Amino acid sequence: MKNRKLFLIIVIGVVFFLCIGIYQMIKSKPERGIYEQWRAQYVTNYQDGAYVNGSDRKTKSKTALSEAQGYGMLITVLAAQNKQADQKAFNRLLVYYQKHTISASNHLMAWKQVQRGQKMVTLKNNRTNATDGDLDIAFALLQADRLWGSSGQYNYRQLAKALLDDILRYNYNSQNELPYVGNWAKSDTKYHDLVRTSDLIPAYFETFYATTQDERWHKLSEKSVQTLQKLSDSSSVGLMPDFIWARSDGISAVSANTFESKNDGDYGWNANRIPMRLAFQSDNAQLKAINRKMLDFFSQQEQIKAVYDLNGQARNDYTSMAFVAPVAVAAYQQKQSFNDYAKGLVRRVKSEKITGNYYADTLQVLALLMIENNLKLEE
Repeated sequence: MKNRKLFLIIVIGVVFFLCIGIYQMIKSKPERGIYEQWRAQYVTNYQDGAYVNGSDRKTKSKTALSEAQGYGMLITVLAAQNKQADQKAFNRLLVYYQKHTISASNHLMAWKQVQRGQKMVTLKNNRTNATDGDLDIAFALLQADRLWGSSGQYNYRQLAKALLDDILRYNYNSQNELPYVGNWAKSDTKYHDLVRTSDLIPAYFETFYATTQDERWHKLSEKSVQTLQKLSDSSSVGLMPDFIWARSDGISAVSANTFESKNDGDYGWNANRIPMRLAFQSDNAQLKAINRKMLDFFSQQEQIKAVYDLNGQARNDYTSMAFVAPVAVAAYQQKQSFNDYAKGLVRRVKSEKITGNYYADTLQVLALLMIENNLKLEE
Protein backbone atom coordinates (compact mmCIF):
# COMPACT_ATOMS: atom_id res chain seq x y z
CA MET A 1 0.00 0.00 0.00
CA LYS A 2 2.82 2.38 0.93
CA ASN A 3 4.65 1.54 -2.30
CA ARG A 4 1.53 2.27 -4.30
CA LYS A 5 1.12 5.69 -2.64
CA LEU A 6 4.79 6.46 -3.23
CA PHE A 7 4.44 5.48 -6.87
CA LEU A 8 1.41 7.77 -7.29
CA ILE A 9 3.25 10.66 -5.64
CA ILE A 10 6.20 10.17 -7.99
CA VAL A 11 3.95 10.01 -11.07
CA ILE A 12 2.05 13.14 -10.02
CA GLY A 13 5.34 14.93 -9.38
CA VAL A 14 6.74 13.98 -12.78
CA VAL A 15 3.55 15.11 -14.55
CA PHE A 16 3.57 18.36 -12.58
CA PHE A 17 7.13 19.23 -13.53
CA LEU A 18 6.55 18.18 -17.15
CA CYS A 19 3.58 20.54 -17.33
CA ILE A 20 5.68 23.37 -15.89
CA GLY A 21 8.42 22.66 -18.42
CA ILE A 22 6.03 22.61 -21.37
CA TYR A 23 4.42 25.85 -20.17
CA GLN A 24 7.81 27.54 -19.91
CA MET A 25 8.75 26.34 -23.41
CA ILE A 26 5.53 27.75 -24.86
CA LYS A 27 5.91 30.97 -22.93
CA SER A 28 9.52 31.49 -24.00
CA LYS A 29 8.97 30.52 -27.64
CA PRO A 30 9.38 33.72 -29.67
CA GLU A 31 6.44 34.88 -31.74
CA ARG A 32 6.89 35.04 -35.48
CA GLY A 33 8.24 38.41 -36.54
CA ILE A 34 6.07 40.85 -38.45
CA TYR A 35 7.76 39.98 -41.74
CA GLU A 36 7.05 36.28 -41.24
CA GLN A 37 3.44 37.07 -40.29
CA TRP A 38 3.05 39.21 -43.39
CA ARG A 39 4.64 36.63 -45.69
CA ALA A 40 2.40 33.86 -44.34
CA GLN A 41 -0.69 36.05 -44.74
CA TYR A 42 -0.08 37.57 -48.16
CA VAL A 43 2.60 35.82 -50.24
CA THR A 44 0.83 33.17 -52.29
CA ASN A 45 2.65 30.51 -54.29
CA TYR A 46 1.33 30.22 -57.83
CA GLN A 47 2.69 27.68 -60.31
CA ASP A 48 6.47 28.23 -60.23
CA GLY A 49 6.18 31.79 -58.94
CA ALA A 50 4.50 33.77 -56.17
CA TYR A 51 2.41 36.91 -55.86
CA VAL A 52 1.39 39.22 -53.04
CA ASN A 53 -2.34 38.89 -52.45
CA GLY A 54 -3.79 42.39 -52.52
CA SER A 55 -7.10 41.31 -51.01
CA ASP A 56 -7.87 41.78 -47.34
CA ARG A 57 -8.20 38.81 -44.98
CA LYS A 58 -12.01 38.72 -45.12
CA THR A 59 -12.07 38.52 -48.93
CA LYS A 60 -12.20 34.94 -50.19
CA SER A 61 -11.02 35.53 -53.76
CA LYS A 62 -7.43 36.60 -54.30
CA THR A 63 -6.18 39.61 -56.25
CA ALA A 64 -2.70 40.33 -57.54
CA LEU A 65 -1.68 43.96 -58.09
CA SER A 66 1.47 45.38 -59.63
CA GLU A 67 1.58 47.73 -56.62
CA ALA A 68 1.57 44.73 -54.28
CA GLN A 69 4.15 42.86 -56.37
CA GLY A 70 6.46 45.86 -56.25
CA TYR A 71 6.09 46.11 -52.50
CA GLY A 72 6.68 42.38 -52.17
CA MET A 73 9.88 42.42 -54.20
CA LEU A 74 11.20 45.43 -52.29
CA ILE A 75 10.24 43.91 -48.94
CA THR A 76 11.96 40.64 -49.86
CA VAL A 77 15.20 42.36 -50.86
CA LEU A 78 15.19 44.29 -47.58
CA ALA A 79 14.42 41.12 -45.63
CA ALA A 80 17.19 39.26 -47.46
CA GLN A 81 19.65 41.95 -46.48
CA ASN A 82 18.60 41.22 -42.89
CA LYS A 83 18.93 37.44 -43.43
CA GLN A 84 15.16 36.99 -43.01
CA ALA A 85 14.55 36.01 -46.65
CA ASP A 86 16.56 34.42 -49.43
CA GLN A 87 17.13 34.76 -53.15
CA LYS A 88 14.70 31.95 -53.91
CA ALA A 89 11.84 33.89 -52.32
CA PHE A 90 12.69 36.92 -54.45
CA ASN A 91 12.95 34.86 -57.62
CA ARG A 92 9.47 33.42 -57.15
CA LEU A 93 8.04 36.95 -57.05
CA LEU A 94 10.13 37.80 -60.11
CA VAL A 95 8.72 34.82 -62.03
CA TYR A 96 5.17 35.97 -61.40
CA TYR A 97 6.01 39.51 -62.58
CA GLN A 98 7.60 38.16 -65.77
CA LYS A 99 4.52 36.08 -66.57
CA HIS A 100 2.16 39.02 -66.11
CA THR A 101 3.72 41.81 -68.12
CA ILE A 102 1.48 43.70 -70.52
CA SER A 103 2.99 41.79 -73.44
CA ALA A 104 6.14 39.97 -74.49
CA SER A 105 7.57 43.24 -75.81
CA ASN A 106 6.21 45.56 -73.09
CA HIS A 107 7.86 44.87 -69.73
CA LEU A 108 5.43 46.92 -67.66
CA MET A 109 3.38 44.71 -65.36
CA ALA A 110 -0.36 44.50 -66.01
CA TRP A 111 -1.76 46.29 -63.01
CA LYS A 112 -4.26 43.65 -61.82
CA GLN A 113 -4.99 39.92 -61.98
CA VAL A 114 -8.12 38.33 -60.54
CA GLN A 115 -8.80 34.77 -59.45
CA ARG A 116 -10.78 32.59 -61.84
CA GLY A 117 -10.96 29.12 -60.38
CA GLN A 118 -7.35 28.12 -59.69
CA LYS A 119 -5.88 30.63 -62.16
CA MET A 120 -4.84 34.27 -61.87
CA VAL A 121 -6.11 36.07 -64.96
CA THR A 122 -5.50 39.53 -66.41
CA LEU A 123 -8.78 40.80 -67.81
CA LYS A 124 -8.61 42.75 -71.06
CA ASN A 125 -9.38 46.11 -69.44
CA ASN A 126 -6.64 45.52 -66.83
CA ARG A 127 -3.86 45.11 -69.40
CA THR A 128 -2.43 48.53 -68.55
CA ASN A 129 0.07 49.56 -65.91
CA ALA A 130 0.12 51.58 -62.70
CA THR A 131 3.38 53.51 -62.56
CA ASP A 132 4.09 53.09 -58.85
CA GLY A 133 4.23 49.30 -59.03
CA ASP A 134 6.71 49.25 -61.89
CA LEU A 135 8.95 51.82 -60.19
CA ASP A 136 9.21 49.57 -57.13
CA ILE A 137 9.80 46.46 -59.25
CA ALA A 138 12.62 48.15 -61.17
CA PHE A 139 14.25 49.44 -57.99
CA ALA A 140 13.98 46.02 -56.32
CA LEU A 141 15.60 44.35 -59.34
CA LEU A 142 18.57 46.72 -59.14
CA GLN A 143 18.95 45.99 -55.44
CA ALA A 144 18.78 42.26 -56.16
CA ASP A 145 21.67 42.78 -58.58
CA ARG A 146 23.67 44.48 -55.84
CA LEU A 147 22.83 41.79 -53.31
CA TRP A 148 23.28 38.65 -55.41
CA GLY A 149 24.79 39.75 -58.71
CA SER A 150 23.36 39.00 -62.14
CA SER A 151 25.45 36.03 -63.25
CA GLY A 152 23.06 33.40 -61.90
CA GLN A 153 19.68 32.21 -63.09
CA TYR A 154 18.41 35.76 -63.65
CA ASN A 155 20.19 38.84 -64.93
CA TYR A 156 18.49 41.26 -62.56
CA ARG A 157 20.28 44.29 -63.96
CA GLN A 158 19.28 43.52 -67.53
CA LEU A 159 15.67 42.91 -66.49
CA ALA A 160 15.64 46.21 -64.60
CA LYS A 161 17.02 48.12 -67.58
CA ALA A 162 14.42 46.61 -69.91
CA LEU A 163 11.68 47.67 -67.50
CA LEU A 164 13.18 51.14 -67.08
CA ASP A 165 13.24 51.59 -70.87
CA ASP A 166 9.52 50.86 -71.00
CA ILE A 167 8.73 53.11 -68.05
CA LEU A 168 10.32 55.97 -69.97
CA ARG A 169 8.64 54.89 -73.19
CA TYR A 170 5.13 54.66 -71.76
CA ASN A 171 5.08 56.49 -68.40
CA TYR A 172 7.21 59.60 -68.96
CA ASN A 173 5.36 62.80 -69.80
CA SER A 174 7.87 64.83 -71.80
CA GLN A 175 5.72 67.96 -71.49
CA ASN A 176 5.75 68.29 -67.70
CA GLU A 177 8.75 65.95 -67.17
CA LEU A 178 6.82 63.94 -64.58
CA PRO A 179 5.36 60.42 -64.63
CA TYR A 180 1.95 59.56 -65.99
CA VAL A 181 -0.23 57.66 -63.51
CA GLY A 182 -0.20 54.79 -66.03
CA ASN A 183 0.63 54.08 -69.66
CA TRP A 184 -3.02 54.55 -70.64
CA ALA A 185 -2.89 58.23 -69.63
CA LYS A 186 -0.41 59.02 -72.39
CA SER A 187 -3.21 59.08 -74.95
CA ASP A 188 -5.99 60.14 -72.58
CA THR A 189 -6.82 63.81 -73.03
CA LYS A 190 -8.60 64.04 -69.67
CA TYR A 191 -5.88 62.52 -67.47
CA HIS A 192 -2.81 63.34 -69.58
CA ASP A 193 -1.50 65.82 -67.00
CA LEU A 194 -2.59 63.93 -63.89
CA VAL A 195 0.23 63.05 -61.46
CA ARG A 196 0.16 60.75 -58.44
CA THR A 197 2.31 62.62 -55.93
CA SER A 198 3.63 59.44 -54.30
CA ASP A 199 5.16 58.50 -57.69
CA LEU A 200 7.62 61.37 -57.25
CA ILE A 201 10.57 59.46 -55.80
CA PRO A 202 13.80 61.38 -56.49
CA ALA A 203 16.02 58.72 -54.88
CA TYR A 204 14.70 56.11 -57.31
CA PHE A 205 15.14 58.39 -60.29
CA GLU A 206 18.75 59.16 -59.38
CA THR A 207 19.43 55.43 -59.03
CA PHE A 208 17.85 54.81 -62.43
CA TYR A 209 19.94 57.61 -63.94
CA ALA A 210 23.13 56.10 -62.51
CA THR A 211 22.13 52.76 -64.04
CA THR A 212 21.10 53.93 -67.50
CA GLN A 213 22.75 57.35 -67.96
CA ASP A 214 19.49 58.47 -69.55
CA GLU A 215 19.06 62.17 -68.83
CA ARG A 216 15.30 61.83 -68.56
CA TRP A 217 15.71 60.15 -65.18
CA HIS A 218 17.75 63.10 -63.96
CA LYS A 219 15.07 65.47 -65.26
CA LEU A 220 12.43 63.42 -63.46
CA SER A 221 14.39 63.71 -60.24
CA GLU A 222 14.90 67.46 -60.50
CA LYS A 223 11.32 68.17 -61.54
CA SER A 224 9.99 65.91 -58.77
CA VAL A 225 11.91 67.84 -56.11
CA GLN A 226 10.68 71.15 -57.53
CA THR A 227 7.08 69.91 -57.59
CA LEU A 228 7.23 68.51 -54.06
CA GLN A 229 8.68 71.80 -52.82
CA LYS A 230 5.88 73.82 -54.42
CA LEU A 231 3.27 71.54 -52.90
CA SER A 232 4.91 71.77 -49.48
CA ASP A 233 5.07 75.56 -49.70
CA SER A 234 1.40 75.80 -50.64
CA SER A 235 0.27 74.07 -47.42
CA SER A 236 0.74 75.64 -44.00
CA VAL A 237 1.49 72.19 -42.57
CA GLY A 238 3.30 70.73 -45.58
CA LEU A 239 0.69 68.12 -46.51
CA MET A 240 0.26 67.15 -50.16
CA PRO A 241 -2.71 65.80 -52.12
CA ASP A 242 -3.02 62.33 -53.58
CA PHE A 243 -3.23 63.72 -57.12
CA ILE A 244 -2.32 66.96 -58.85
CA TRP A 245 -2.64 68.56 -62.25
CA ALA A 246 0.80 69.46 -63.64
CA ARG A 247 0.12 71.81 -66.53
CA SER A 248 1.95 74.58 -68.31
CA ASP A 249 0.20 77.18 -66.13
CA GLY A 250 1.32 75.50 -62.89
CA ILE A 251 0.43 72.70 -60.50
CA SER A 252 -2.72 72.35 -58.44
CA ALA A 253 -4.51 69.78 -56.32
CA VAL A 254 -7.33 67.97 -58.08
CA SER A 255 -10.92 68.18 -56.89
CA ALA A 256 -12.69 65.40 -55.00
CA ASN A 257 -13.68 62.38 -57.11
CA THR A 258 -11.47 63.42 -60.02
CA PHE A 259 -9.86 60.02 -60.35
CA GLU A 260 -10.19 57.54 -57.47
CA SER A 261 -12.20 58.87 -54.55
CA LYS A 262 -13.55 61.81 -52.61
CA ASN A 263 -10.06 62.16 -51.07
CA ASP A 264 -8.24 62.74 -54.39
CA GLY A 265 -7.36 66.29 -53.34
CA ASP A 266 -6.48 65.34 -49.75
CA TYR A 267 -3.48 63.85 -47.99
CA GLY A 268 -5.07 60.45 -48.46
CA TRP A 269 -4.38 56.82 -49.25
CA ASN A 270 -1.77 57.63 -51.91
CA ALA A 271 0.02 60.68 -50.53
CA ASN A 272 0.37 58.90 -47.17
CA ARG A 273 3.44 57.18 -48.67
CA ILE A 274 5.31 60.41 -49.39
CA PRO A 275 7.19 60.71 -46.04
CA MET A 276 8.57 57.19 -46.52
CA ARG A 277 9.40 57.75 -50.20
CA LEU A 278 11.41 60.88 -49.41
CA ALA A 279 13.32 59.40 -46.45
CA PHE A 280 14.35 56.03 -47.88
CA GLN A 281 17.71 55.81 -49.66
CA SER A 282 18.13 59.60 -49.59
CA ASP A 283 20.16 62.21 -47.75
CA ASN A 284 18.85 65.10 -49.85
CA ALA A 285 18.66 68.17 -47.61
CA GLN A 286 15.73 69.69 -49.50
CA LEU A 287 13.68 66.50 -49.17
CA LYS A 288 14.52 66.33 -45.47
CA ALA A 289 13.21 69.87 -45.05
CA ILE A 290 9.99 68.93 -46.87
CA ASN A 291 9.56 65.97 -44.52
CA ARG A 292 10.49 68.06 -41.50
CA LYS A 293 7.58 70.39 -42.14
CA MET A 294 5.19 67.43 -42.14
CA LEU A 295 6.86 66.00 -39.03
CA ASP A 296 6.39 69.30 -37.21
CA PHE A 297 2.67 68.91 -37.88
CA PHE A 298 2.31 65.20 -37.11
CA SER A 299 4.37 65.39 -33.91
CA GLN A 300 1.89 67.90 -32.50
CA GLN A 301 -1.10 65.62 -33.09
CA GLU A 302 -2.41 63.35 -30.38
CA GLN A 303 -2.82 60.64 -33.00
CA ILE A 304 -2.09 60.31 -36.73
CA LYS A 305 -5.47 60.05 -38.41
CA ALA A 306 -6.37 58.43 -41.72
CA VAL A 307 -6.70 61.26 -44.28
CA TYR A 308 -6.27 65.00 -43.77
CA ASP A 309 -7.21 67.99 -45.83
CA LEU A 310 -4.26 70.13 -46.88
CA ASN A 311 -4.74 72.46 -43.89
CA GLY A 312 -4.29 69.60 -41.45
CA GLN A 313 -7.92 68.93 -40.56
CA ALA A 314 -8.59 65.21 -40.10
CA ARG A 315 -11.20 63.72 -42.40
CA ASN A 316 -11.74 60.65 -40.19
CA ASP A 317 -11.67 59.86 -36.48
CA TYR A 318 -9.67 56.64 -36.83
CA THR A 319 -6.01 55.90 -37.36
CA SER A 320 -4.34 53.42 -39.69
CA MET A 321 -0.88 51.93 -39.88
CA ALA A 322 -0.96 52.95 -43.56
CA PHE A 323 -0.52 56.53 -42.31
CA VAL A 324 1.56 55.86 -39.19
CA ALA A 325 4.28 53.67 -40.73
CA PRO A 326 5.48 56.11 -43.43
CA VAL A 327 5.71 58.92 -40.87
CA ALA A 328 7.73 56.59 -38.63
CA VAL A 329 10.30 56.19 -41.42
CA ALA A 330 10.60 59.96 -41.85
CA ALA A 331 10.83 60.50 -38.08
CA TYR A 332 13.50 57.81 -37.78
CA GLN A 333 15.60 59.57 -40.41
CA GLN A 334 15.38 62.79 -38.40
CA LYS A 335 15.51 61.27 -34.93
CA GLN A 336 18.05 63.84 -33.77
CA SER A 337 15.31 66.46 -34.06
CA PHE A 338 12.34 64.20 -33.24
CA ASN A 339 13.94 61.74 -30.83
CA ASP A 340 11.06 60.83 -28.49
CA TYR A 341 8.49 61.05 -31.27
CA ALA A 342 10.56 58.79 -33.53
CA LYS A 343 11.06 56.25 -30.74
CA GLY A 344 7.34 56.08 -30.05
CA LEU A 345 6.39 55.60 -33.70
CA VAL A 346 9.09 53.02 -34.35
CA ARG A 347 8.06 51.13 -31.21
CA ARG A 348 4.50 51.04 -32.48
CA VAL A 349 5.50 49.83 -35.96
CA LYS A 350 7.60 47.07 -34.39
CA SER A 351 5.05 45.92 -31.83
CA GLU A 352 1.65 46.05 -33.51
CA LYS A 353 0.55 42.81 -35.15
CA ILE A 354 -0.73 42.80 -38.70
CA THR A 355 -4.48 43.24 -38.93
CA GLY A 356 -5.55 41.61 -42.18
CA ASN A 357 -5.71 44.89 -44.10
CA TYR A 358 -3.35 44.35 -47.05
CA TYR A 359 -2.36 47.97 -47.59
CA ALA A 360 -1.77 48.90 -43.95
CA ASP A 361 0.01 45.63 -43.16
CA THR A 362 2.28 45.90 -46.18
CA LEU A 363 3.31 49.48 -45.49
CA GLN A 364 3.98 48.52 -41.86
CA VAL A 365 6.33 45.69 -42.87
CA LEU A 366 8.02 47.79 -45.53
CA ALA A 367 8.56 50.65 -43.08
CA LEU A 368 9.93 48.34 -40.40
CA LEU A 369 12.42 46.74 -42.79
CA MET A 370 13.52 50.15 -44.04
CA ILE A 371 14.18 51.22 -40.45
CA GLU A 372 15.96 47.97 -39.56
CA ASN A 373 18.22 48.50 -42.58
CA ASN A 374 18.89 52.09 -41.51
CA LEU A 375 16.97 53.43 -44.54
CA LYS A 376 19.49 52.12 -47.05
CA LEU A 377 20.12 49.09 -49.21
CA GLU A 378 23.57 47.73 -49.89
CA GLU A 379 25.72 49.77 -52.24
